[in-house]
Amino acid sequence: MKKIQHTEMFQNILIIAIVLLSYLLCRIAGLEDQKRWIQMAMSGMALLAFACLILNRKTAKDKTWIIIVLGMILRIGYMLYTPCNVRSHDLWEIGSDANGHAGYLLRLLETGKLPDSNTLQLYQQPLFYLTGAVVSKLINGILHCTDPFYLTDAAKTVSCAASCLSLAGCKRICEECELDALGQKTAMILTAFLPAFCLTGGCVNPDALAGMFMIYALLYTLRWVKNPNWKNTVILALLYGCGVMTKISCGVVALVTAIVFLGMLIKKVRSKEAWMILRKYIVFGMISLPLGLWFGIRNYLKFGQSLFYVLPLDKTIVIYTGDHSLFERFVGIDFSSLLRSPYVSITEEYSAPVYFLKSAMFGEFSYEVPGWIPVLLIFCAAVLSVLAVTACWWQLTGNRNDWTGKVLLLSIVLYYGSMLWFYYKHPFACSMDFRYMIFMAVPIGILLGKYRMDCRKHEMWINIILYRYMAASCLFFCFL
Repeated sequence: MKKIQHTEMFQNILIIAIVLLSYLLCRIAGLEDQKRWIQMAMSGMALLAFACLILNRKTAKDKTWIIIVLGMILRIGYMLYTPCNVRSHDLWEIGSDANGHAGYLLRLLETGKLPDSNTLQLYQQPLFYLTGAVVSKLINGILHCTDPFYLTDAAKTVSCAASCLSLAGCKRICEECELDALGQKTAMILTAFLPAFCLTGGCVNPDALAGMFMIYALLYTLRWVKNPNWKNTVILALLYGCGVMTKISCGVVALVTAIVFLGMLIKKVRSKEAWMILRKYIVFGMISLPLGLWFGIRNYLKFGQSLFYVLPLDKTIVIYTGDHSLFERFVGIDFSSLLRSPYVSITEEYSAPVYFLKSAMFGEFSYEVPGWIPVLLIFCAAVLSVLAVTACWWQLTGNRNDWTGKVLLLSIVLYYGSMLWFYYKHPFACSMDFRYMIFMAVPIGILLGKYRMDCRKHEMWINIILYRYMAASCLFFCFL
C-alpha cells in the first residue's frame, strides 16, 4: 500500500510539473499567440499516441495510460492556446477593482488579503484563488512579468492541472472497483475525451479544482471502506475540507461518504467496536468542518451571507426559463433543439437533459470548425448517454451485490438530484451548464465499464461509438 501511495504521489507531482512547465515554456517561447503551432504539435502527439493505442499490442495497463496521455494532450494544448478571457465565465474586467474572478485573484496578488466585499463573484470560496495567486506569482516572478492579464492568465494552470489529475483519479477508482481491461478502457475514454474537462481546464474559475476534489473524495471513500484506518480518514477529511473551501457544492459528495460512514457505524455497533470508529468520525469532523466552513462563517459574520448563498439573477433577463413547465424543464427532451444545432442557445434552451448533453460537449459556446465534427461528437455523446442510463438501471436492478457499484450509483443519483434542485431553485439557462457536474462523468464512466464487463452485448458497435467519440473530440480540439 505504501508503495502504491508513493507511486501515486510521484505521478501527481509529475502531472502538475508537466502542466506548469508547458505553460512556462510556451510563454518563454512566445507561443501563446501561435494557436496553429500548438495545435500542430497537439495533432502530432495525439496521432502518435493514437497509433500506439490501436496498433501496438500493449498491456491493458499501458493502454490505459496512453488514453490518459491523450487526454492530457488535449487539456494542456487547449489551455496553452486559449487566453483566459476567451470562453470564460464571469471573468469580467481584468483589474483589481473588478468584481469577477479576475478581480478576486488580482486583489489577492496586490494586497495579500481576501476581498473586503462579497459583491458578485467575490463571495466565492477562496481556495482556487489562493492557489492561483501563488502559482501566478511563481510563474510571473520567473518571467519578470507584472501585466494584470498575464497575472490572471497564469492561474488557469491550476484548472488544467486539476483536470489532468482528475484523469489519474478516474484510473485509480477503476482499480478500486476492480474493472478489467475492457471496463477500464471504457471508463477512461469517456472521461479523457469529455470536452467539458478540457474547457474547464482552460478557465480561471473554481470548477475544475472542485471537480478534482470530488473525484478524489470518492476515491478515498472507496479506499476507506476497504481500510478505515487513520491515514485514509485524515486524507478524506482534508479532501472534503479543501473541496468545500473551493466550492460549497463539494458537500453533496460528502452525503455519499456520510451514508457510507453510517453503514460502517451500524456494522461496528453490532460487533461492539462502535467507539473505535466514532473516534475517527470525530477527528474527521474536527479537520473537515473548520477547513471547509471557515470562509462561509467569515462571510456570514461580515456580510450576513448565508452558507449556501448563490448570486441572485433577475427574472426579466433572457436566460430565465421559469415560464416553462416542470415537465419541459426536467423530463422532456427537446429533440428539435438537438436537430437544430449541436451548440447551446442560452436564450432558447430550457430542457435540462438536452442542455446537460450539449454543454458537456461544447460548453455554452459555438465554434468555427467543420460542421460534421460537432455533429459526430454530439451523436456519439447521445448514444453514450443512453448506454450510461442503461448501466445505471442495470446496477440498480441486476448488480445489487456489488458494493462499489452501489456507491457509484448513489453518488450519481445524489449529485444529479442536487443539480436538478439547483435548476429548480434558480430557473436560468446557466444553472444547467455541465461544468458544474464534471464530477459525474467519472462514476458514470466506471458504471458503464462495469456494465460492459458483465453484459457483453453489441460490443463491436459500442467500440465503434467510443472510438468515434474519441476521434471527434481529438479533431475538435486540434482544429478549434
